[in-house]
Parts: sequence; structure tokens; C-alpha cells
Amino acid sequence: MKLGVFELTDCGGCALNFLFLYERLFDVLEFYEIEEFHMTTSLEGRHFDVGLVTGTVSSHRDLEVLREARNRSDYLIALGTCATHGCLQASVELPLKEKLKAVYGDEGNPMRALDPKPIVEYVTVDLAIPGCPYDKNELFQALIDIAKGIEPVRPDYPVCLECKLNEYECVLVKKGLPCLGPITLGGCNAACPRSGLGCIGCRGPLPGEVNPAGEFEVLKGLGYDEEYIMRKFKTFARWEP
Repeated sequence: MKLGVFELTDCGGCALNFLFLYERLFDVLEFYEIEEFHMTTSLEGRHFDVGLVTGTVSSHRDLEVLREARNRSDYLIALGTCATHGCLQASVELPLKEKLKAVYGDEGNPMRALDPKPIVEYVTVDLAIPGCPYDKNELFQALIDIAKGIEPVRPDYPVCLECKLNEYECVLVKKGLPCLGPITLGGCNAACPRSGLGCIGCRGPLPGEVNPAGEFEVLKGLGYDEEYIMRKFKTFARWEP
């Protein structure tokens, strides 16, 4: 099978995280031939069974790359929270025109920049794997499943469930830490609570019947001010799929 990895505007960590599969990368390569991925090869493929796209659409160049990736991939995966929810760069407020003017004055828009948005705002994807960075085990399993003709499992539960299954101490109740686990999509094996920290919400909001208003009131009751809470809510997921 042919695999392509495409990077739009981001820190580069999500593409690099793919290489951090280390020895299991060789298991992936038993099924896939990497046709396009600038971190590993200078080749440019024409058609891909699976395409991975990281980053946000932040320029017209990004948009062109994304549309090419969609057109040339049978199965397209939005990889990382930039691609699925917009992440940090999409959380910046004020219209793009005002932001550019603040930095460049009246020089216009020489980079052909766009307001950063997740790729799911522009194209249909077959699978979204959020996380900043995403859980590489989740990507590994998804690629193996696809290669075997199995539709990857999509988590549909909150981070809190993984805390309970692992018997981690509830940092929200026991320590009063701001934790977004009750309203955040699970799948990271509760990485932050495992380290004694509150969930920062990097996997984006849990789809379906969640209760952000309840979470807001809980955090407010713990003494956190409204502006802080709202900024925490928006950090990774200003744009929802």
C-alpha cells in the first residue's frame, strides 16, 4: 500500500511523532511504502492508499496541498489537534487582517495567509486522530487496521473513563486542579492525570452529550475566574469538527 504524509502549518511534531514509532515503524513498513514524506524521502507520489495530514490550513499554499492530498488519497487521516480542531494557532483572536497589520503595517498579506483552521473545515476526512501530540499507539493501530481491511476504532468516551480504568487519583476532586477530562475525548490513556496534572483538553471536546456548562460551574466553584476558564476551554478547540 502507498502512504503519503503531508504537513501544513504546525510545529512539525506530529509528523516527527510518526518516526518515533521506532521499531514498530518497521511493522508499518511491512504493509506500507512511504511514497511522499519530506522528513524521510524526496519522492513525490501520485496516488496514496492512505494519506496523513498534519497542521492547520493557514495559507493558500496549505489549502492547495490539502486539496491535492484529498484528491490523491483513498483514505485520508487528519492527524493531531491542529488538523482536527485548529489547536493553538487557531485560538488566536482578532481577524487575520488586524493581526497582520499589527506586525507588518500596511504591507498587505505577502504570505497569502489565511485565518488558521483545521483541515476538517475544508475537506472530508475518513478518520480524525486528535492530540497535541497525538498518541502514536493510536496511529499505529489505525494504520495496521486499515492495512488489514478493518475500520479503525474511534474512541467515544471521556478522559475520565481512562482515569477510572487505570485507578488514577481524580486531580479535579482531590487536588482542585483545573482538569478538562470530563468533557474531553479520551484515547490518550489519561496522559496528563497519570502525571498528576489536569487534562488540558488537547484531544478536543467529547462529541455528543457533554456538559461544558457543568464543567464551567465546577471550575468556577474551585475559585478559577471566568476568563481563565474560557481561555482554557478555547486553547485547543476553538474550531470544532
